[in-house]
Amino acid sequence: MNPQVFREYDIRGVVGRDLDDDFVERLSRAMGVYWSEKGVKRVSIGMDARLSSPRFRDILKHGITMSGIDVYDLGMVPTPVMYFSLFRLDLDGGIQVTG
Repeated sequence: MNPQVFREYDIRGVVGRDLDDDFVERLSRAMGVYWSEKGVKRVSIGMDARLSSPRFRDILKHGITMSGIDVYDLGMVPTPVMYFSLFRLDLDGGIQVTG
């Protein structure tokens, strides 16, 4: 795992080199455990139109829901819509997949 992908507010890397299915699966499980310990119950997930986004979204949803967190799938939406969903749906957090 390349530690350089972790930034202050996001995760950035090259798909296939830094970001692959295994990375996303481990990340999703870690996020699920962390959020569960913090009392997070409901999150949203949106994605962009890149080819890898649907696959990464599906892996993230699976790993996070394994921790008992409800994931609201917004489908393909611009990032501001994902942020809007946090307030409109009264959610605890959100993820925008742009990979």
